[in-house]
Amino acid sequence: LLLLPRPGAAQEATTLNVNGTGMVEVAPDRARIIFAVETEAEGARETGEANARLMDRVINGLRATGVPDLRIETSGYSLTPRYAPRRGDEPQRIAGYTARNTVQVIVDDVEALGRLVDAALEAGANRVAGLSFEIRDSEPHRQEALRRAVARARGEAEVMAEALGMRLGDPVTVQGGAESPQPRSPLFRGADVMMAMEASAPTPVEAGLQTITASVSIRYRLWP
Repeated sequence: LLLLPRPGAAQEATTLNVNGTGMVEVAPDRARIIFAVETEAEGARETGEANARLMDRVINGLRATGVPDLRIETSGYSLTPRYAPRRGDEPQRIAGYTARNTVQVIVDDVEALGRLVDAALEAGANRVAGLSFEIRDSEPHRQEALRRAVARARGEAEVMAEALGMRLGDPVTVQGGAESPQPRSPLFRGADVMMAMEASAPTPVEAGLQTITASVSIRYRLWP
């Protein structure tokens, strides 16, 4: 609470500063998950071909789930040599190659995410490289958080003005805002997923809720 005199305006005794915070909890409606396929072989071509066959199986397995509006995008590919241990002064020798191909899967039905994980692992994916949840259109929720913040600030100001025996006037200055929420990446370990697969249990994935917070600072006129 900050009461300040208003110089040059005798009819205005003070101004009143109040802060308000508003929060909105929203269930995410989009998920992104990255699957990786790693293969090893002696030759570069053999390694790449084996990786391509396995990734084709993974992509076909994902599409076979029938999840609507499923988007699959290649997010990375690498083919690197593996070197054998050196012996004495011998030159370093390539013992084989490792290929790693990653795809990002975007789905708007977050409840289908566990089914997609199971399908990818059954088809041959050997790593879950990342998972995040997000809100497709956060603007309406951001605006609602702002409305709640302003309403709370005004409510505080009305109570204070009444307690002081004064009348709340118009706002003089307003500052604040609300940021759009960032994608949330929960703890999701590939080892846990593989254990669920070995137990023949569906992989549980809970999206949880995301919180959008707004804060405002408003200075009101106070009248006698």
